Amino acid sequence: MHSLPRGLLMLLLLSLAGCGFQLRGSSGLPQDMAVTFIQGAAPWTEIHQDFRDALEDRGVIVTEERSEATAVLRILQQEFRADVLTVDIGGKVQELQYVQMIRFQVAARDQQVLVPDQAVTARRDFVFNKNEILAKERESQFIREALQRDVVNLAILRIMAAGRDAP
Repeated sequence: MHSLPRGLLMLLLLSLAGCGFQLRGSSGLPQDMAVTFIQGAAPWTEIHQDFRDALEDRGVIVTEERSEATAVLRILQQEFRADVLTVDIGGKVQELQYVQMIRFQVAARDQQVLVPDQAVTARRDFVFNKNEILAKERESQFIREALQRDVVNLAILRIMAAGRDAP
């Protein structure tokens, strides 16, 4: 009696594997990105590490040797800024908007552009409180790190979309 449920489970798993089923979080990146070199950010920087993590989570091998790469992810520009949104009656900042932007492009080994030059931007408001300076500094750093992860994930989604649109 116990072999029937196990047998059905095995049959189901084999049929899913045979039809090309992939979990929703699976790669979806262009096949040319199987081994990717990240250009434009030093390997020890946070943006490089965030891209490395995001690519490796999707099954991509990130190499430090350009000659080994089947694709190059070029980080063309990265910018972080804090825009003042509101000030109090004394002219002191009360609220900021943090803006993180990256421009990127992906090219195959043969220089064929897989993902053309494009930019992604993320924004978050930050309320400043002069009475909680230490806590607000930590919160500010957390927001900056989260914004960077957000733009990296937006870039990955754009790359995945380009991979689906490719012939």
